[in-house]
Amino acid sequence: MPQPRHSGLNNMRGQIAIIGMGLTAQGRGLGATELELRRQALENALAETGLERSAIDGYIHASHEREDIRYLGLSPNFSWPVQSGGATAPSTFAIAAGAILSGQAEMVACAYGMAPSTPQPGAARGPLGSFGYGYPSRVGMIGAASAHALHARWHMDHFGTTSEHLGAVAVQLRQHALHRPDAITYGQPITLEDHQASPMVVDPFRMLDCCRDTDGGAVFLLTSAARAKTMPGVRPIYIRGMGFGHNIRNWHGRDVYAHHDDIAPAAARAFAQAGITLGDIDVAQFYDPFTISIIMQLEHYGFCNTGQGGPFVADGGIARDGKIPANTGGGQISGFYAAGFTPIIEAVKQLRGEAGATQVKNCNIALSSGHGLNGGVQNTWSHGTLILGNEP
Repeated sequence: MPQPRHSGLNNMRGQIAIIGMGLTAQGRGLGATELELRRQALENALAETGLERSAIDGYIHASHEREDIRYLGLSPNFSWPVQSGGATAPSTFAIAAGAILSGQAEMVACAYGMAPSTPQPGAARGPLGSFGYGYPSRVGMIGAASAHALHARWHMDHFGTTSEHLGAVAVQLRQHALHRPDAITYGQPITLEDHQASPMVVDPFRMLDCCRDTDGGAVFLLTSAARAKTMPGVRPIYIRGMGFGHNIRNWHGRDVYAHHDDIAPAAARAFAQAGITLGDIDVAQFYDPFTISIIMQLEHYGFCNTGQGGPFVADGGIARDGKIPANTGGGQISGFYAAGFTPIIEAVKQLRGEAGATQVKNCNIALSSGHGLNGGVQNTWSHGTLILGNEP
């Protein structure tokens, strides 16, 4: 793994702790506004930690828009909207860590709430997906599926990856989810034959290769490790390392489709900060909008050889007893879609021992990834890596 540039933040290792996680129901048609979902999640996070609202002096929410924090009952030092698509979750954690370490806040709430299946009063909806980035839409490149399909087709053409390999990912994620009551596909198994029979969305993706939008909210409470240790009744989860990369670099190099993201600098910085190697990771929770995303991230992080992500999954590599258990709650494809917060939610559940039937034994270190918000042209995604642990 290459050494990161600007790795002077290694001394942040274990200095920031997640001391609370509040979740709402996750699903379709919940009937609550996005702001109400954030309020519910905040209530749950406060109840879990025993904190009062007055303890929160920093607020960061995943949005393009300002937040009406009167509705939340908060009086923070700052309220910042942050949007980096599916990389927003690790981005909010990085910003929260910076605010805490620089003395701008002591307790920061990182909030998410989306309700795409519920009408939002007064909401102004701008251009979505490829429509928001000019010329790709003019040549028929519409939506996230068409963009990611080019990664999949590149991988198929270069390495012999097949639709059945994509299907193996879908089947394994569903195998995780069918045992998890918090997943929208709980109790609903699928077979490879079901995958192959599902409708084509955009070649080579079938319907069962794709995630679906869901409503839901999540709030994480972050503070310094020193303060977390003084708080009775909380079990801190520590940020061991983090890193970011941007696939615009590979666009300039005319090699964008070979890279799901520019993962190398993100991973290198995160692992350098954490002071661990790939073999120390107990579970991986990848951002998975489409099945190819699992395959390519397995390869780019180094869990399997380049071009072998499909066979790796087909051979049981991401099962609960596999080489690297991954997306153990079903991910976004079969679990629920809380954007880049889905992987962090599952990572925290695993580290706490709260993952139910898919709990991985002796889980102490988790990798979580985020991916999204292109840099002005599709497939130039931002990537975020978080390494979380039970110990600093």
